[in-house]
Amino acid sequence: MSSFPPRPPARRCWLPLVFLLLLSGPLAAQSSRRYWEANPDSLRRVLATQHADTARLRTLLHLYDTSSLLLVGLFNVPLGPQLGELVQLTRRQQRPDAPAFRLSYAAVRLAQAEPARALDSMRAAVEVFDRVGRPIPFVLAAVASYFRRLKQRAAQTAYFEAKLVRYQARGARENTSRSYHALGGPFLEQGDYNRAISHYLRAADLAVTYDRWFQESELKVVGYCYAEWGNSAKALYYLRKSLAAHRSLLAAHPSRYDRLTSSLAFTYRGMAQAYRQLHDYPAALRYARLSGANSPADTLRDMASFVLPMRAYGLVAESAVLLDIGRVAEARPLLVRAQHLADSLKMGLFSSNGYFELDATWARYYVARNEPVRAETDWLTAYRKAREAKLVPLRLSYLRALADFYAQRGQTEPAGRYARLGLALSDSLSTQQGAFHVAGYEAERAEQAQQQRIAALRLAQVQDAARARRQRLLLGATLAVLALLAGLGFVLWRANRQKQFANEQLNELNAAVTHQKQGLQTQRDQLDASLTELRTTQAQLIQKEKMASLGELTAGIAHEIQNPLNFVNNFSEVSTELCQEAQALLATEEWTPADKAELTDLLTDLGQNQAKITQHGQRAASIVKGMLEHSSSAAGEREPTDLNRLCDEYLRLAYQGLRAKDKSFNAALSTDFLADLPRVTLVGADVGRVLLNLFTNAFYAVRQRQQQGEPGYQPQVGVRTVLLNQQVQIQVTDNGTGMSEAIQSKIFQPFFTTKPTGEGTGLGLSLSHDIVVQGHGGSLTVESQPGQGTTFTISLPA
Repeated sequence: MSSFPPRPPARRCWLPLVFLLLLSGPLAAQSSRRYWEANPDSLRRVLATQHADTARLRTLLHLYDTSSLLLVGLFNVPLGPQLGELVQLTRRQQRPDAPAFRLSYAAVRLAQAEPARALDSMRAAVEVFDRVGRPIPFVLAAVASYFRRLKQRAAQTAYFEAKLVRYQARGARENTSRSYHALGGPFLEQGDYNRAISHYLRAADLAVTYDRWFQESELKVVGYCYAEWGNSAKALYYLRKSLAAHRSLLAAHPSRYDRLTSSLAFTYRGMAQAYRQLHDYPAALRYARLSGANSPADTLRDMASFVLPMRAYGLVAESAVLLDIGRVAEARPLLVRAQHLADSLKMGLFSSNGYFELDATWARYYVARNEPVRAETDWLTAYRKAREAKLVPLRLSYLRALADFYAQRGQTEPAGRYARLGLALSDSLSTQQGAFHVAGYEAERAEQAQQQRIAALRLAQVQDAARARRQRLLLGATLAVLALLAGLGFVLWRANRQKQFANEQLNELNAAVTHQKQGLQTQRDQLDASLTELRTTQAQLIQKEKMASLGELTAGIAHEIQNPLNFVNNFSEVSTELCQEAQALLATEEWTPADKAELTDLLTDLGQNQAKITQHGQRAASIVKGMLEHSSSAAGEREPTDLNRLCDEYLRLAYQGLRAKDKSFNAALSTDFLADLPRVTLVGADVGRVLLNLFTNAFYAVRQRQQQGEPGYQPQVGVRTVLLNQQVQIQVTDNGTGMSEAIQSKIFQPFFTTKPTGEGTGLGLSLSHDIVVQGHGGSLTVESQPGQGTTFTISLPA
């Protein structure tokens, strides 16, 4: 993994990934995107036409700020005349920062032969520039490069942490951004992805305000770091974001197509790694091949030292994917070409282009070829290089690979030794970084954004309140003027006209005040919602207390209704019995046929009325029972539950329950359960009630459609379980009558039902919604088309 990704090389001397990231830094008065994003090639062409010292000095300073003049010594590129001329002109004009340019020039000349002295000279130049307050992103980038070349990680971290404090206090955004980037490298090499990514993200957030080239490159770094860390989703998010920025820059600078496309190699290699982790091997192979194909044709001039290593990286990436999918024979020629490039360029295990895992890929190749001796040699070579370079992530990867290799060979002693070493190293990394593989700065950035939104809402609320106060004062002043005009005793027609005018203004002001009050109320609601999102746990507790209070109120109302209902039912039953006794007496006493018939009719009508009272009393009692269930605050015990088994059980239970009532009803049942669905911690009885309600409704819908007599119709009810975005979903489907959008919008409201009177209380889906959303923190949604069917989806946290 690289701390310096490839950057769109629109400038002539941009060589490796380091060059593509090191963009930023004019004088404070010149800080603008136009200055920072200037094309060095254009500046060189302008310089060729200038002859006056003042004009040439201005252009040379711009080149110094926006190109890689200070890094040519690190990459075996001939030193051009521009830097030497800059030193002479600054000394001739006696600029206060002239010694700094001289020191940086000396460092470039010493870069290959004496990197330690070059580092000291460059650090001295930084001190001079800091005294005069000049932004120096490329100077800081050169210092970081020398530290990395000398493998002085601790010194690099201490140096840039001190510089960061100074630059933040001074408000030097360019130097601050570059210092964050320089701090990310050491943490990355130590395997501390959390802090490395956090530093790179901070650098990108600053870079977006002045240099989009540097921001696009930092996004590549973050995406590649997440890929190495194992968070494929985050990796693809930032790599795609980098590609979007790349396309935007390419559209703005079409003349730089060849050099811009060369920077995609690093991005595509990161995407290949992410898709390998997702086991999407076709996509991984496509991007691995693109990473080797997106190199400019200029391999003999200033891009040669960048292009050839990137081709070697692309060959290794493509070979790794081919080995993943078992195409071993195709991998060998690619590895041979990569080995030839590595030997000729003397490429190490780690560089600014990332991890070059050629030895490990050879080892995997020989394992696939069943050549254990050669595989063991390459695994040990890869591990030795990672240990010597102190690259913690690769050490851990190779320790695990060696443990697996020896375990498969039955060599328990070396397998156990390497497994113990890997476990110790893995524990130290996990302790430092946690288990979520998300940089802490992302959470900090989200919280800061939320706080800014809250502050903006509060400010808007204060401003609206001030405006409302001014409007009230204006209203009072207007009323006072109207009263004064009335007191002066203008003539009647004048007074009436003024009064009408005043009334119109008063109505407008009242409407404005009402509108402002509504706006304030809306903004207050938005502020409350934002605060609720920041305190999720507290909000859940508050919601639980509210629901408990609501439940108690509902229970009280239900119990109060229950008493008169009991009286209605009891008296109706007694009246029915009396009617039966009267009819018995009629059978024994002597009555005239007419009287007896009339009395019999009256008693029959009375009995029917009492039966209706009983029926509707029982109907009201069922509604009360539903209200009691809806308001119940009791919670069962949560435990890990097999949702596949639970769904199947309640599907069969609902079907058999309906079959018991209607023997003629038949329906096709279908299940599609995810085989490795994880267990979900929930209250099984509560979720079972939800499932039973949904299945019962589904069978009711298909039965209704069947009774319509549609030719060729076959009732079908199904259930499916899936795992999507860390959410377990249960989908209950039917091909019944379906629902309109108007009904869907009210389907979860209490007491709303589509069934005929007497067949439903309207509380089943409302109670189910409360169990899923409030009881388990999930969601219950519905999708339906009239005449086609309905799908209810339950989503629960995995």
